[in-house]
Amino acid sequence: MIAYDDAGEGPVVVLVHGSPGTSRAWQPVAERLAPRFRVISPNLPGYGGTTRPAGAGPGDSSYAADLIGALIAEVGPPAVLAGHSYGGGVALVTALRGRVAPRALALFEPVAIPVLAAVGDTEAFEAARALFEGYCAAFERGDPGAVRIMVDYWFGPGALDQMPAPTREFLVAHTGHNVRDVRATFRDTYSLPALRGLSMPVRCVLGARSPAMMGKIVEAIASHVPRGIIQRIEKANHAMTTTHVEAVATLIAELADGGA
Repeated sequence: MIAYDDAGEGPVVVLVHGSPGTSRAWQPVAERLAPRFRVISPNLPGYGGTTRPAGAGPGDSSYAADLIGALIAEVGPPAVLAGHSYGGGVALVTALRGRVAPRALALFEPVAIPVLAAVGDTEAFEAARALFEGYCAAFERGDPGAVRIMVDYWFGPGALDQMPAPTREFLVAHTGHNVRDVRATFRDTYSLPALRGLSMPVRCVLGARSPAMMGKIVEAIASHVPRGIIQRIEKANHAMTTTHVEAVATLIAELADGGA
């Protein structure tokens, strides 16, 4: 079962959230898009009522991509399939599987780290793998503050302590879910022929204040798809869908209206 929010009328826009999180992460953006578009915001497996795979599951993002694909089959091909962070990786995997045909992709800081290996940037891939493996290992050996490694990497030293208490509590409570998603990310596979086979516009968006690794990821994607473009949001970091709502909504609307 896949649970999702559905608002507005018009061309379909599908928004896939990051990890850990729920469809509510997209709510401010969805509210700005709903006057012109039908906005579908699904919950990824294990979040907000969406089921996880039975048993051990496939271990990668394919189950999540299957659910997104099934939802798209019901609501119709979207003008834009957008994803943020882990959701950006899921959106990319969904498109690469070729079972659905979004008119355009919008990837907001997609954590598609294995794409670095696919394009031959072994050094960046190994550095990222070491960081995230250290985070996962810290959680799995029982470190109750392991999520700090992840949060401070994306948002800067001390970022976790500066977050509102409910946000901190949510991140700590769902660290295990995030670790599962991180491990799924590293099991995803990409190939240059598959990337070159994406015929739709692919807009890769990053924040000017984000880690250098993200710049390498969006460059790897945008430079190997036929219609890729990189868009920077000034003064933004990985939290752009929360901190730069108007800019994010505008980029999605422009893409839905046929902008490259």
